Amino acid sequence: MIEINNTDFATLAICAIRYCHGRQTYMPSLVQDIVRKHLQELPDGDLTVLLRDCEWMTDFDFGDPMIDRPKWERWRKDLEREMERRNANSSMDHSGV
Repeated sequence: MIEINNTDFATLAICAIRYCHGRQTYMPSLVQDIVRKHLQELPDGDLTVLLRDCEWMTDFDFGDPMIDRPKWERWRKDLEREMERRNANSSMDHSGV
């Protein structure tokens, strides 16, 4: 088993996701599924980069709107949910609860 820290994984995740943008193959789903399993482990800044990249990509028409776009929209929603989860946890931490 290869040991990899969260920062290195985040860098690889960003590179892999960027590579997949616009590709009309199985690769976007494959990479998204791998990274999705580890969203909670990514540093906040890297999660923000992934979300910003996804927002940028989904603003453009690319690929098959019935196949490619739903996969990227799901990815975007997963990133947004993780950000919301972190923000909610951060709010609870600061509220003294």
